[in-house]
Amino acid sequence: MKTKIILTCCLLAGLSLTATAQRRGNRRASTQQSATAALDTIIKEKPVPADSFSTAAGIMLAPSLKAYATQNLSVDPAYMSDFIEGLRANVDEAYAKKMNAYNAGLTIGLQNKDNVIPGLNRSATGKADSSFVIIPLFVEGLVSGLSLNDQDATNAARATVERQMAYQNQVYHYANTRYLMENAGKEDVVTLPSGLQYRIIERGQGVVATDTNTVEVHYEGKLIDGTVFDSSYQRGKPAEFKPTQVIKGWTEALQMMPEGSTWELCIPYNLAYGEQGNRDIPPFSTLVFKVQVVKVK
Repeated sequence: MKTKIILTCCLLAGLSLTATAQRRGNRRASTQQSATAALDTIIKEKPVPADSFSTAAGIMLAPSLKAYATQNLSVDPAYMSDFIEGLRANVDEAYAKKMNAYNAGLTIGLQNKDNVIPGLNRSATGKADSSFVIIPLFVEGLVSGLSLNDQDATNAARATVERQMAYQNQVYHYANTRYLMENAGKEDVVTLPSGLQYRIIERGQGVVATDTNTVEVHYEGKLIDGTVFDSSYQRGKPAEFKPTQVIKGWTEALQMMPEGSTWELCIPYNLAYGEQGNRDIPPFSTLVFKVQVVKVK
């Protein structure tokens, strides 16, 4: 009897658990259906056809590409059709590398013509427009050096170039030293112990700058052949600086010139840019300046 009761209780409990599980399953199914229905409302747009998307993406990126091509790749806008032709070309990587190398050669060729050869001419003869460097032979020398990779030949070539440049530097040194010697013999020129020479064009009556003052000056600087390399007059605006912020010849002169003065300075190379010069100043250059002290502050 007890056994029947126990079995009956177990059966009832099982039926109750099964009913509960079914109700839970039904609730989960209902919840999932509701979530799926809500998810379906997220996608409202219709997909864009691949051809439309591809064309639109190209049009969208075109302004950025044009800016990159002209600013970073140095593509001349006048030759944009050629850039487009290359863009459309269906070539393999090897051909693209070949064309990149060719274009790099073209670029260097233009740089040689516009900058390198005039610079060599100037270093070798003192004139950037000289015909001293024979262009076809220079190019063949480049080709030979690139092809052979012979260090001994490179060293020998360097020695030849340096010998010519040393000669030209001696020519500069001689011409500038002679200029100073001849200028020192003029009646109104004063030569200081440092070697600085000056001639008073207009006497000023104002204060004289010290190393703590700021001076406002107008000036024009020339080489001894008359080449103007710098001019505040051409810029239409005087310059301002402390006497200690300029070349030695200027520092010495500015601490002697009263406000309102205009002097002509002849500054030897050791008080200017030295035996090496700089981009615009040849080695051993004497600098001839007209300097007007506008204001001492």
